[in-house]
Amino acid sequence: MRRRVVVTGLGVVTALGLEVKDNWERLLAGTSGIRKVTLPGAERSPVQAAGEVGEADWLRIRQEFPAEAETEGERRTLFALWAAKQALRDGGVLDGSGDRDRFAVLVAAGLGINRLEDIQRWLNPDKGFDALRFGREYREVHRESLMRNNSHRPAALIGDKFDLRALNATVTSACAAATQAIGIGSRTIQRGDADLVIAGGADSMINPIGLVFFALLGAAATSQDAPALVCRPFDRKRSGLVMGEGAGMVVLEEESHAKRRGVRIYGEVAGYGSSIDAYQVTAPHPMGRGAEQSMRAALDDAGLGVHEIDYINAHGTSTKLNDTMETLAIKNVFKEYAGRIAVSSSKSMIGHLLAAAGGPEFVYTVLSVYTDEVHPTINLSTRDPRCDLHYVANRKVSKKVRAALSNSFGFGGQNGSIIVKKYQGEKPWSSS
Repeated sequence: MRRRVVVTGLGVVTALGLEVKDNWERLLAGTSGIRKVTLPGAERSPVQAAGEVGEADWLRIRQEFPAEAETEGERRTLFALWAAKQALRDGGVLDGSGDRDRFAVLVAAGLGINRLEDIQRWLNPDKGFDALRFGREYREVHRESLMRNNSHRPAALIGDKFDLRALNATVTSACAAATQAIGIGSRTIQRGDADLVIAGGADSMINPIGLVFFALLGAAATSQDAPALVCRPFDRKRSGLVMGEGAGMVVLEEESHAKRRGVRIYGEVAGYGSSIDAYQVTAPHPMGRGAEQSMRAALDDAGLGVHEIDYINAHGTSTKLNDTMETLAIKNVFKEYAGRIAVSSSKSMIGHLLAAAGGPEFVYTVLSVYTDEVHPTINLSTRDPRCDLHYVANRKVSKKVRAALSNSFGFGGQNGSIIVKKYQGEKPWSSS
């Protein structure tokens, strides 16, 4: 028999703050964490808005992990540590108890920072890369560089820091990565390879190369509007994604293991599906083929009908291609029920966390199931006629959420969808 998987711990780092409750209350209030980019020289950048983690919050994270702040330095890695510790504390597993040989780690992470300094430093006079000199001097590479902070570093450090000794893996499938990490984590428990998994994602590409990359792709919003207004998922005037940074981690646990420990259960991970468009690297399939397949697979895995989903946390990037594609895919899957489902985009308030995107969004999806509240999509004022679902525009709604689906779709055509359903017997905490 397939083992049941429940969610027992939550942790986040976003532009809305470092605590889960703070994030949730601000989301429900429609508060944007997107602000003007603070990078040196950013006034000359076409990208002026981002969901940056505030300086005070960054200092607090560094103070929480002083040794790692000194030796690691890289933002993505420290975000992962903060969110993981928060989730483990919430799930009651920071005390070293339990069979740590049965506790696993699955983390999504981006590729790390390509620093201009580390490229410029070893160029020879003809602008080629001087590999010999680099070989002699590589120890001088900046500690935040990709050369010292590979994608697996957050997962490895979480396993070491918190003594989690089972499977330790990293997922780097672009913007679908965190949802896929959580889905793979749930299946690791289902098949008996672990009793508890810390899963999610961490990323930060708010740096010169990261910003330029998305601007050159034509995917980034370059609007000169007030930063809080720039991200407009499903709106006719949407102009592109707004980058964010941070992390989202959850404790997944086998049901009887959680019940023996007497911990709070937020919800049950009911189903997971993934797919690839097999279409184009930088654009989704125009008919939403991969997204549709991913959602159908999650529903089949959960054994749920389309009429049993009450909320969808959409990928909702605020790009012309994604929002129309996702709308079409939802309509193809849910048919006549599509218009009855509440849909919202967390990215309208925290930005697009890239590889980490599905982490906080899964946390918010779990909270919708747990609290029976759905946060709004802000800045949705001029409806795109091709985006004609119930997007919970600008104000939260309170409604019974029996089961909810979270979508993540990434560059390269990667897709992930995961379903959470209500766990009976738990009394929710209030958001007020």
